[in-house]
Amino acid sequence: MGEKRPLRVTFIAGYRPAETTGIVRSMLLGLHEMSCAVQEINLWGTRKYTYNPDRRTGGFGPVYVRLERIKRRVRGFEPDAVLLCGGGLTFTHEDMAHVRKRCPVVGVTLSDPDVFPTVSEYAGLFTHHTTNSTQALEWYLRRGTANTSLMPFGVDSRFFVPQEADEGYRTDVAVVGHGRPDRLKLAGRLRREFGARVYGRNWPWADSHPIQGKDWFRAVRSARFVVNFPRTVAGYANVKVGVFEAAATGRLLFTERFEEMESYFRYDEEIVGYSGADDLVSRLRHFLDHPAEAELVARAGQLRCARDHMWSKRLADLFSRLRLIP
Repeated sequence: MGEKRPLRVTFIAGYRPAETTGIVRSMLLGLHEMSCAVQEINLWGTRKYTYNPDRRTGGFGPVYVRLERIKRRVRGFEPDAVLLCGGGLTFTHEDMAHVRKRCPVVGVTLSDPDVFPTVSEYAGLFTHHTTNSTQALEWYLRRGTANTSLMPFGVDSRFFVPQEADEGYRTDVAVVGHGRPDRLKLAGRLRREFGARVYGRNWPWADSHPIQGKDWFRAVRSARFVVNFPRTVAGYANVKVGVFEAAATGRLLFTERFEEMESYFRYDEEIVGYSGADDLVSRLRHFLDHPAEAELVARAGQLRCARDHMWSKRLADLFSRLRLIP
């Protein structure tokens, strides 16, 4: 009996070729960790593969992939599934029908609930569509988009690799997220009271800057605690990818309490929840004074990620729903 044929996936997305972190890159590595045969079609830096009539960005769509420019490559690969990953990507009605005759087409939305108003207009065209948000899932189903399911964020195996702290990044408290008015007061207080390092764009402090790739791993693994802001740009509380990424590294994660998070982690056993600035400060001080307890909770959060929140598991669940794997 011959060896089982690996699942063949055409993965279409836009991301910087040198990017070593980020949701899309992590998903791609998750496919490889499943031992899929992956055809990678990266749309970054060129407009010849897409048509964006409304000049939409940030996950809003539709951004049409020009099938005629990639048809020969995709047909030669003979995929079992095509994934259009984030960025508001889709095909035209005609092209979608053409591809769906040959294999399932999955649309992966990564910026819900903010992008729901535009993505909901065409999500029903996919064979299957996934959303990162339970709130958005309710909206899709209420709209009659019955092909949509929840696929939360996840991590790949790199996040579990131990790494020594880098003295240039060492800190008790790290804040990872882009600066916005609703975050400024709290981040400033954490800087004053804990000497917190703040990473991301649009902060007013000269020593605050974005971190990517190896710098992200150096910074996060050199902190004892990581503070997460769960609100999206549009103001929705959402379980963001940074929650899983920070917990997977073994850092103790602090995030605002809200119900959806309890589907993924147990508060005060695997991560730490807070309700307001004073509560966050109090909890940070408690765990600074009780390092053994902090290590116990952080370790439990890391183990939960390894067991339940890997991209390889998320994608295997997706392909099982599509009946592509047992």
